[in-house]
Amino acid sequence: MAAAGIAVLGLLRPTSSPAIAEEGPAARLKVVVVIFDGLRPDYITAARMPVLHAFGQRGVVSSAHHSLFPTVTRVNASALVTGASPGRHGILDNVIYLPRVDAERALNTGDGGVMAHADSVLGGSLLSVPTLPALLRARDRRMIVASAGSSGSAYLLAGAGQATTLNAELTLPGSLEGMTRAVLGDPPADASPNLGLNARAVDALLRIGVDSLDTDVAFLWLSDPDHTAHAAGIGSTLADSSIRAADREFGRLLDGLRGRGLGAGVDVFVVSDHGFSTHAGRDAPITSVLARFKDRVTTAGSAVYIRRGGDTTRAAVVRALLAAPAVGAVFTRAPATGGTDGHGIESGSLSFESIGWDHARAGDVLFSANWSHGRNAAGFAGQTDQAGVAGHGTTSPHDISATLVAAGPHVRVGVRSAVPSSNADIAPTLLRLLGIAPAPSMTGRALLELLRDGPEPRSVRVQRDSVVADASKSTPHATGYRTTLYRSRVNGTRYVDSTRTIRATRTAPARR
Repeated sequence: MAAAGIAVLGLLRPTSSPAIAEEGPAARLKVVVVIFDGLRPDYITAARMPVLHAFGQRGVVSSAHHSLFPTVTRVNASALVTGASPGRHGILDNVIYLPRVDAERALNTGDGGVMAHADSVLGGSLLSVPTLPALLRARDRRMIVASAGSSGSAYLLAGAGQATTLNAELTLPGSLEGMTRAVLGDPPADASPNLGLNARAVDALLRIGVDSLDTDVAFLWLSDPDHTAHAAGIGSTLADSSIRAADREFGRLLDGLRGRGLGAGVDVFVVSDHGFSTHAGRDAPITSVLARFKDRVTTAGSAVYIRRGGDTTRAAVVRALLAAPAVGAVFTRAPATGGTDGHGIESGSLSFESIGWDHARAGDVLFSANWSHGRNAAGFAGQTDQAGVAGHGTTSPHDISATLVAAGPHVRVGVRSAVPSSNADIAPTLLRLLGIAPAPSMTGRALLELLRDGPEPRSVRVQRDSVVADASKSTPHATGYRTTLYRSRVNGTRYVDSTRTIRATRTAPARR
């Protein structure tokens, strides 16, 4: 839905009109966050991404940055703008079930109009914690989002419409629509590689966000390589060309900042929302496993909501998932008598709490597709038992492993950090740079070890633990199912590193 259509419905949350700068390029711009959708860290080489690779050489490169699970776009866009896990911010997958909004079907979070409507019905609590633009506005600071992604991801990245938003299908506030058209022209068509829309997003940030608006924090979303790799595959010529083109757009951004006298005074953080895997789809699709319960459940992405049958249906769904080779980790709520040992209420399941998914609107069962370290024809490791060509969304380390590169006046120089971090840590880090206290709802932490006045990364203590969910003995239908959840912890902040599932099929005892 176009932005104009959304505005006519009156569903957008109030957004104050941004002030027009009177002194040329906004010297108040302090931080820029660039999101490359689906950029695996191993894509960043001197040959493939010379601009980003060189940028990392003069700043900090993380080898342990995490996407939050489910490792999908809108979960992580929401984490970036709230500094919180999905168990806090409430966007639980790319498709979410909100019965107060629509009791019959799950909602596509990629549609900005649908998200604006949901936010209106929910009384402004679509994102159920304070957002970065709201915290900034309380201190007379302003944020802009320039996005080549979907209108839904732009809306969520803008704190559910609380920041100035420049997207091909969504302009906020609506009063900027005329100015945007005059400066940028009509949006180009969506394409793979998404050359036109990525270039338009860079132009929007520079020519409107910097040149004409008072902006303190800017977010730029480039839709490649994800946009192209889903259909073309990891390592394909087309996907590789999309990465190179996105790198050139990043170079245009840096050149544009330097040309406006902002090169030395702005901290730039580059992240990706998730990694990427080749889809093998060797086993029966998970959809066929869940189809037998279609009269009793609603599915929303990787979540299952029980409509009829209560605990009996939940137990049956979990048993079916545990028995399906295409399924990896399975999660349920912790027992009411609980504890925090990481186990779910159903045998063989891990708890929602163990992965930060324990929101009031969470489903009854959550699952991940199974995965392996297998390599595709182009030599890239990471395969999942999902249908299609390539994608993400699982607890595979290849989906969880995300990009974090930073450089700027407050960032260390020439450092490689192996300290775990996640997309929920970006907002607290930006607030730290701006001298603003984080919200109590933030589960992320300020990444002090990346900053010049913080501890050296090698001095930061990292704790690691694991939780084992074993149904090999108690659940006959689970064919020897056993899953291990691997986690890291830094100063009380927990990270999901991966899960690993094995099945040891039983054989009948030999006759004597």
